[in-house]
Amino acid sequence: ELTGPAPALEAVEYIDVKFQNRFNEHSIYRGKPTPELEQAWLDLWNFAPINIPLEKLSALNKSTTSNWQRAKPEKGGGVIGSLEVFHQIHCLDLIRQYTYRDQYDYSKQPAFDGTEEQVRHHVDHCINSLRIFLQCTSDVTPYLVLKDPKRPLGIDPDFNTQHKCRDYGKIVTWAREHELNTADYQNHID
Repeated sequence: ELTGPAPALEAVEYIDVKFQNRFNEHSIYRGKPTPELEQAWLDLWNFAPINIPLEKLSALNKSTTSNWQRAKPEKGGGVIGSLEVFHQIHCLDLIRQYTYRDQYDYSKQPAFDGTEEQVRHHVDHCINSLRIFLQCTSDVTPYLVLKDPKRPLGIDPDFNTQHKCRDYGKIVTWAREHELNTADYQNHID
């Protein structure tokens, strides 16, 4: 298993997917920033937190005595949390935005608040988070290499590979059904 105990596991279903990821492959997530591209990325990861029941904390190797932000009792009374996948996609998005920061106005993005050093620390955190995740999951699917004398090295890697993936749409649906807003937090100050 690649995931520890998690409330969202009940939403996990697997599907067969052939990645469409050649170097010149079109995608709404590729290219120079536009308002549409920015929104497409935001729609992938911008979800409100969820309630993690207190009885799940020990299975997550977390203490019930820590000063966690809590949900109001009528909203489950657990701990406020989010799914790692959304943090990971946020991180990838932030790195993408950082590479275009001189070509697009990200001044309204909270991740770009602060000094250049603070933003760089956030980007470095994201790079390290993705490194940890990629090493943890260690996809061992091989990609094949085509001969192509027109390419600089005379080869063309074929990244259109077959995978068994978690159905991201099902996870998104689960997250939407379990979202909390800040008014659902215990001791919330408006």
